[in-house]
Amino acid sequence: MILGAPAALWALAAVPLLVALYLLRVRRREHIVSSVLLWTRSLPSWTAFRPSRHIERSLLLLLQIAAAAALALALAQPSLLGWTLGGGDVVLVLDASLSMRARDVVPTRFDRARAEARDVLARLGLGQRAALVLAAAHPLVLVPPTDDRGRLGAALASAEPWDVAADMPAAVVLASQLAPGPRRRILVWTDAARSPVPALPGVAPRVLGTASDNTGIVAFRVVQSTEGATALVRATNFGAQPVRAPLRVSRDGAPVYSAIMTLGPSETRTASFPVSGTGVLRAQLDVRDALPDDKAAEALLDPAPLPSVLLVSPGDPPLERLLRVAPVARAAATRDTDPIGWRGYDVVILDRVQTGPVPPGRYLAIGTVPPNLPASPSGVVDAPDVATWDRQDPILRFVDFTGVQIRQALRLAPESGRVLAAGPSPLLWAYDDGRLRAIVLAFALADSDLPRHVAFPVLLANSLAWLGGDAAGLRAGQTFEMPAAGAAGVVLLRPDGRRVDIRARDGVFSLPLPRAGIYRVITPDGERSLSVALGSDSAGIIAAGAAGRGEADAAGRRTAARLAVWPWFVLLAAAAALGEWALATRRHGGDA
Repeated sequence: MILGAPAALWALAAVPLLVALYLLRVRRREHIVSSVLLWTRSLPSWTAFRPSRHIERSLLLLLQIAAAAALALALAQPSLLGWTLGGGDVVLVLDASLSMRARDVVPTRFDRARAEARDVLARLGLGQRAALVLAAAHPLVLVPPTDDRGRLGAALASAEPWDVAADMPAAVVLASQLAPGPRRRILVWTDAARSPVPALPGVAPRVLGTASDNTGIVAFRVVQSTEGATALVRATNFGAQPVRAPLRVSRDGAPVYSAIMTLGPSETRTASFPVSGTGVLRAQLDVRDALPDDKAAEALLDPAPLPSVLLVSPGDPPLERLLRVAPVARAAATRDTDPIGWRGYDVVILDRVQTGPVPPGRYLAIGTVPPNLPASPSGVVDAPDVATWDRQDPILRFVDFTGVQIRQALRLAPESGRVLAAGPSPLLWAYDDGRLRAIVLAFALADSDLPRHVAFPVLLANSLAWLGGDAAGLRAGQTFEMPAAGAAGVVLLRPDGRRVDIRARDGVFSLPLPRAGIYRVITPDGERSLSVALGSDSAGIIAAGAAGRGEADAAGRRTAARLAVWPWFVLLAAAAALGEWALATRRHGGDA
């Protein structure tokens, strides 16, 4: 304890003065009486005023001494040596990944991070500003720099982890932009399971987590094919030890499928089985580890239909058969290559036809490339192998090109967009500029055996879903935009039971999807269900990584500061004086 005015401690001399006054009160005069019977009650007072008496126990005297001592200590201006975060702005960054729900830190990693962040807010200096950033699928500024402690505390209390793999580097960069000064402090709470914290000036990481073993469901969906509906459950063992994971699947509570999935370290397996009917499918992995939140997943057995589709083709029996059973609003076929005849369809499939520049819209081009797409072909490639494909892209989810044989393909030279599958040249390419959205398959179906593989119906369903902007293939962390159709608002029921009121803006409802599971949208015209998968197949990685160093240690140093405690002594003196007065006025007879 540090005293600001130590000379004021001389005021403690009032304590022995109070005791002396207690001993040297005015003495009563002695009188001879015939009997002391009536004076028995005065005996304590008589003994109290003997100069030679001992100090007897007295609550009033004790309260008087406490009040005088507390007041003297308050005048000395005592303070404690505490710690603050300096005088610059402070930005708190919380990792909102699924892995932060791991329970190897009690109660969870995220809850521990929240508690420590709350302690930081309590140590902020007077007028010092702080900001709060949530590192989710994309970084979110929950509170910009402010000295409003109530606002910061409320935002911190309502923050929650998402079912995603957080973009931590982007969150730290955003935090550095919120506090550009040299005295800034950027405090980061994370498990660094997928990437280290960027070592930027002023950044202090706090890495949480001890467990590394986790096995979870990374994808669950239903696809339609000519043979009917098939459910696909993909599970991954993110640990270093082999795992036997019992899988149970039920529909509206009734068992549908069960199996034992044997997964080696870092291995992924997919279970597929036929399903029928309608309702909600629920998959459950009976595995115990530090992250119970990725052991269950839900999927709609009767998802919303895909867009209306027009096939422009000279004739392709496998494709036509698949479109007849695909869950589309409607499907039609034509040989007319005039875009005027394509109106009224959400997606147009161009199968080996030569067209001029196509108008804005959604297109699946098979064995052809419209001239206004930035992927002009330059000859052909004979017998290309599908060497690589992006399994994480929604267009290729559950698509396996292993064993697919191709006789020849167009040699694409894309200038932009993204290549999804490639061999000697790109074989599958996607493009979206806001007005024109297209997927190009570089080979004709007749030039390959793709229609004989299970990858074919899955690829077509994924492609139509992406092109049509339908609710199929939604992932946690995305925002689903739904036309308002004249409605002012809707209610979004989240998988955890929370209700969120959504208002229309510019004729569109923007529905946030932070968690995986089944969402229900209640509109004036009825109810619609959305099936949302995990935000990333790597979200289940829970092994804590290393913190970026850089200037992190310097940023994390605390600054010594005095914490005044004299107001508490003032309150103690006032309380003691008030108690002494109340006790003295209530006593009847006798002497204190």
